[in-house]
Amino acid sequence: MIQSSVEASGGLPSERLNPISSPMEQSTAIQELCISSIWSILLCFSLAKVLHHKPVKKESVVIMPAFGVQLETHYWSGRVIRRFVPISKILKPVLNECVTPVTCHWSLALILRDEDELMLVFQKLQPPVRILVPVWKALCAASH
Repeated sequence: MIQSSVEASGGLPSERLNPISSPMEQSTAIQELCISSIWSILLCFSLAKVLHHKPVKKESVVIMPAFGVQLETHYWSGRVIRRFVPISKILKPVLNECVTPVTCHWSLALILRDEDELMLVFQKLQPPVRILVPVWKALCAASH
């Protein structure tokens, strides 16, 4: 029988097999508690990793100067979402520096005709600026 009690001095609950248990039984109970604690910690880390995982495999931009720009998002599940923006709707591609209290990253966006908001080219991923600059230059050349 396992009993759980709280010490009057405000200590943590202690587990006892029974009041007359031997030191060997107490040692075994402590080892079992340690093993179950390790498994609990590993489970928590695994759960945190799964929740933090990004389901996007890749994002791509296909520039067709005479027609427009196709934006693709490929997910690990195999799903692909494609968005097409006609070249006549693109006013200007812009590079934005996004600053938060914790991080700073660059994003590539399109200013679209008759739209109130910018359209992010890479919506889920945050590629480095050395990758964004050539794409930005190609978009500028295609939209003019």
